[in-house]
Parts: sequence; C-alpha cells; structure tokens
Amino acid sequence: VYIETIPFPETRDYVKKVMANSVFYAALIKNQVQPLKPRLGRIAPKTGADSSEDELPE
Repeated sequence: VYIETIPFPETRDYVKKVMANSVFYAALIKNQVQPLKPRLGRIAPKTGADSSEDELPE
C-alpha cells in the first residue's frame, strides 16, 4: 500500500520493480519463496512526543 502513496510515477515504478526483484532473487538464492509482507517489516505510528523532534525549525 505504501508504494501507491509515492507521488512520483517513475519512483513508484522503480520501487515496485525493486521489491519484485527482491522476491525473485531471494527465491533463487534460498531456493524457497518468501512472501513480500515479512520483507517489508512494520513501521509503528509516531506518538505525539516523538513527532515534535522531527519538526523543521521555522
């Protein structure tokens, strides 16, 4: 889902190809197919306290 949120078509297409290739090469190297979902990992939502550190100065 996050790939579809990338605003630039060229970048979105590139990321799709890289992710697909990672699945294919993992299957070739390890001789087993690994689903894409475990390869993506999980990004936890930001909390209010942590997000203030990421703000840009005015």
